[in-house]
Amino acid sequence: MLMTFSPHFESHEFELSGDPVPPGCEPVFGWMCVEVLEPIRGKWGVPIRVTSGYRSPEGNQAAGGQPKSQHIATPDYCACDFTMARDLQVVFDWLRLISGLPFDQTILEREEWGGPPVCIHVSYVMGDHRRIAGEMLTRGRGPYKQMEVDEVPATNIATTAIEDAEG
Repeated sequence: MLMTFSPHFESHEFELSGDPVPPGCEPVFGWMCVEVLEPIRGKWGVPIRVTSGYRSPEGNQAAGGQPKSQHIATPDYCACDFTMARDLQVVFDWLRLISGLPFDQTILEREEWGGPPVCIHVSYVMGDHRRIAGEMLTRGRGPYKQMEVDEVPATNIATTAIEDAEG
């Protein structure tokens, strides 16, 4: 069933592997869209094209994903990879160093070291965000290189809304 997650993102964009977003995981994808993807789109003024979203465990293995990848979404976390018609290195540096957005992890992915970036991975969790960043080769090849992030504490709108609703 098609679900609108935010003004510019719908569920089918995160179902590229053919696996539907599991029931109960729609809210976390919605919050990732509202709190992370929409602000990135707004800052750079161009559409975001999701290249990988939800993956079943089998789909994740076929994609070369890590066994505990956040692409294997739960009601508590999710992830996507995306590209856009902007310099992905500049977008990634803004995301990790300036934006203050509440991502859990962001990774700049390349086909080969020294080559141009091909996508940005971003994950989102309900609750506390680790705000970690790194760089690696696509499909989990090669080492993960951790990179610095800004120290700006990010407000988690999803957690605040849940806490407000609970009283």
